[in-house]
Amino acid sequence: MNTICITGGNGLLGSKLLEAAQGRYRIVTIDLAESPLYTGDKFEYYQVDITHKEKIIGLISKFQPHCVFHTAALTNVDECEREEQKAWDINVTGTENLIQACQLFPCTFIHLSTDYIFNGKNGPYSEDDRPDPVSVYGQTKLESEKIVRNNLSDYIIARTMILYGYFPGVRKNFITWLIEAMQQGKKLRIVTDQYGTPTLADDCAGALLTLYEKNARGIYHTAGRELINRYNMARKVMDIFQFQDVSLSPISTDQLHQDAPRPLRSGLKIDKIKNEFGIPFSSLEEGIIRVKGQMESTL
Repeated sequence: MNTICITGGNGLLGSKLLEAAQGRYRIVTIDLAESPLYTGDKFEYYQVDITHKEKIIGLISKFQPHCVFHTAALTNVDECEREEQKAWDINVTGTENLIQACQLFPCTFIHLSTDYIFNGKNGPYSEDDRPDPVSVYGQTKLESEKIVRNNLSDYIIARTMILYGYFPGVRKNFITWLIEAMQQGKKLRIVTDQYGTPTLADDCAGALLTLYEKNARGIYHTAGRELINRYNMARKVMDIFQFQDVSLSPISTDQLHQDAPRPLRSGLKIDKIKNEFGIPFSSLEEGIIRVKGQMESTL
């Protein structure tokens, strides 16, 4: 049985990967937290900081996984803008440390990246479009992509965006934040000028495993199939969950005065992954319905 390593095992995507890979691999997962969120028993968990070079190289070298799924990152774009060095340490140096470990033995490296490497003026984007990040977060993720491409031959760079889904205990994402806010009757101001292709984490996890199992190489966009703005995402949540008397106001991004610039007209084209492997991705409505079912099953 092949061994895989998942970084960021307590994140949404890491948790979904853990869930999807059960019974198919020997699984080693690492995260900053003391204990795992996933409660299954068929994996090994280690508390390790990917910025600690000697520790991460020692651990990866010990297990010599056949594949590393690198989902760990500092993804709070405003925090990245405020704490640039921290963002570079985690997103760039952390990736570099993992790559150095993987160079010591045969290993596939699957690196999660983002639409934020683009400027958001002409989306949706294909894998061949020219990157032009407008934020520190985007700059760090583009630099980490370059490090992967320049130092490894056996790699997959999987770009995704607006990752959403439900897993008990994980940090809230845009969809679960909306659900909670609407349940609590909060007044919501949601932007109408940020467009993207929201991605169900379950779909993304399944796509990553398929790319690995099919021996894919190179860059693939692993994102939802529907281009939509944030305001209309909120409307879909409201309709599917049948929330009544929700206060939902449309605003523009510049009214939020956020620290980091946003790529407004974004989105990722998924023609390549569909044509080569036939991997399916959910519409937003399908994804939210699935999230609703998962939430109800844990009550």
